[in-house]
Formats: sequence, C-alpha cells, structure tokens
Amino acid sequence: MLDQNTLDKYDPIKNKAMQFIDDKGKPLSKSWKPALSDKDIYKAYEALLFERTADLMAVSYQRQGRMYTYPPNLGQEAIHIAAGMVTKEQDWLVPAFRELGAWLAKGVSLKEIFLYFKGNEDGSRFEKANRMLPVSVPIASQLIHAAGIGYAMKYQGEKDTAIFAYVGDGGTSEGDFHEALNFAAVWDAPVVFIVQNNQFAISVPLKMQTRSINIAVKGIAYNVPSLLVDGNVSLPCMKLLAMPESTL
Repeated sequence: MLDQNTLDKYDPIKNKAMQFIDDKGKPLSKSWKPALSDKDIYKAYEALLFERTADLMAVSYQRQGRMYTYPPNLGQEAIHIAAGMVTKEQDWLVPAFRELGAWLAKGVSLKEIFLYFKGNEDGSRFEKANRMLPVSVPIASQLIHAAGIGYAMKYQGEKDTAIFAYVGDGGTSEGDFHEALNFAAVWDAPVVFIVQNNQFAISVPLKMQTRSINIAVKGIAYNVPSLLVDGNVSLPCMKLLAMPESTL
C-alpha cells in the first residue's frame, strides 16, 4: 500500500529511497521489525535461495552450451520474491525476461523455464501459472499489454485484481514505457510497474541512457504514485513500484 505519508517521506523528486537495512544487512532503525511472521520470513528466504540456485545452474548450463541465451537474475532476487509473495491467483503477471523468482511464485515450473531457454516451445505452456503472459524479449513492449489488460479488468468490473508488469532500467527510455504509464494513469488501470535498475541497459550504463535524477521520477510525470526502493543488500539495484491512485 502506497499511502500518502510514505510517498511524501520518500519523495523521488528529492531522490529519497526507501531503505530499511544497510549494505551489510543491518537494520537502519533499532525499532524496525518486518511485518512478517517467522514462518513467512523463512519461506521468503527459502524461495530466494531456490531462485539463486536455479539461476546459477542455468548460467552454468548456458556456459556449457547446453542452454541458449539466458539472462542471469543474480542480484535481483529480492524484488522477485517480495512481489511474488503478494501476487494472488487472480492477478496477472506480465514479465520481461529476467524475473525467475516471480515466474516460480506464479506457478511456472523449473522444467518449463529450462525448456524455454533451451528453445523448446513447450517451455511457454505455463500449465499451472494462471494469468501469466509469455516471456517478452522486445524491450518494454509488454508494458503496453499490461496497461491494456488493466483497462480490460476495470471495464469488466473485476475487483481486487492487479497486473504486475516488469521491465529494466533501459526499458524506461523506450516509448512503450511512457505510453503504458500514460494510458494506465488516464484510465486508472490497476497496474503495478516494477522497474529493476541493475545500472546497465544491455551494454549502456544508466548515466548514458537517461538524464533523470532516478527512475521513479518518470512515474511522477504521469501522476502515477512512485517510490524509489533500495531492493537489494549486495547490489545497488533500485526499483520503482507504481500504480494509479484509484487502485491504492
């Protein structure tokens, strides 16, 4: 829930990021405690560890020539697991190509994932993943689909449903990103745009592909409530979580 107090405290325009722990994993506030049970924390860590292990296996297979082009997820697991924990059965998942943990949380099997990156068409069947679009490789093109699905869900009167759409930092320099945010904002579509900033758009560093002070301010331009989040302890990955006000 992006309440107004949180949005005011961590204003992207002032380049303020939401952060609860430092780079060594120590809480920044002695009074802070996760609003999760020990069981939920254990489950989250287990899922995170599983994603990293599967990711390292896939990278190894790719290096051995046993798997084709594979985009590593190393360092981006935290946002996948966090978003996956709140994604419900009726929600839509609109992925890019680097959201392994989110796919697993939605119900995609590891077998299907490995088949997909080995070039087998059965890898996109997603037999147990309800309401998930196929992996999208063209940068940011899937965000248009997410905005359209959000509009359709609202038009059909579906309640308590959201669309989780992922993209990288480079995708925010594509026209599709801006069209999707504008459309979702104008039509109050229940879309959550998650931008994973790993500092490089293929081979172009962040500073060379945008002059924005951070990624989250791009949502402010469309009056989309936006938040800059320090989503990783070991790598400087910043995330944008944004959705139209009417869905908060």
